[in-house]
Amino acid sequence: MQLELQDLVIEPPLRIFRTGGETGTLVVSCSSVGKKRHSPPPPEFVKIATAGGKNPALFITDQSRSWLNAPGMAETVVRTVEDAAEKAGATRIAGIGDSMGATMLLHLSRLTRFDSVLAMTPQYSANPKVVPEEDRWRFFRSKIREFRFDRIENLDAAQTKYFILHGDGPGELEHALRFPKTRGVAHFILPGFGHRVSETLKERGYLVRLAQDAIAGRRARVRRTVEELGGMFRNAYEKQMADRPVRKVAE
Repeated sequence: MQLELQDLVIEPPLRIFRTGGETGTLVVSCSSVGKKRHSPPPPEFVKIATAGGKNPALFITDQSRSWLNAPGMAETVVRTVEDAAEKAGATRIAGIGDSMGATMLLHLSRLTRFDSVLAMTPQYSANPKVVPEEDRWRFFRSKIREFRFDRIENLDAAQTKYFILHGDGPGELEHALRFPKTRGVAHFILPGFGHRVSETLKERGYLVRLAQDAIAGRRARVRRTVEELGGMFRNAYEKQMADRPVRKVAE
C-alpha cells in the first residue's frame, strides 16, 4: 500500500506533511538530520506512524536542521499539531523521532500535549557550550543563532509516557548521562548499540513492535523488548558500570 503524504505547512525551513486515518491516535513524527546535507530531510517512520494507513499522522521536517531553534518554528509546529488533533477528533497524541527529531519531540512535549513519546538517541543539547565533546553535525549546529531550546529538562512524566533509548557507543553517553533523572521516565541504555539505534532495531526485526508499543504507551511491553535486546534502565546501566572492577595498570 502506497501512502500519500499531503503538504500541510510549507514555511521554509519548516515543512509538514499529513496523512488521514481513522483511529483516535494522532502520531507526530519528527525527522532527523538526514543523510544528504544539501537536501531536506525526508519524512521518517511513515509506515509505523500511520500503522499502515490507520492512524492520522503528521511528518515534520526542518531543512535548516535547527533542533527546533529556528525563529517561530516551535509555535508553528505546536499550532499545527493541536489543529490536526482537533480536526481528526484524536483522543491521543503520540510522537516518534530519531536523533534530532527525538530531541525536537522532547521539547515539544513540554509545549503541548503528548500522551507518549518514543525518542531514540536524542541529544541532550545541540549547543556546543552545553555539550562541548559533541563534534557531529557541526555544519548545521554552527548556523543556529539562538538556542531557544538549550537542553532537555522538566519532562512531565505525569502527562506523558516517555520512552528514551540510547546506545553506549561513541558520542552517545555524553548525551545520555546528562539527561535529568526524572521519576516515571523510561530511559533505557542499549549496550553495544551506537547512534543508529532505530536502524539496528529495524535490522533485527524489533523496531515495529517496540514502536507500536511505545505509541500505545505500553511500558511493560517496551521494557521486555529492550531487555530482549540486552538493554536496561539507565540506573541499572550506571550501577553496572560502577560495579565493574578497575583494571590495574602494570608498573
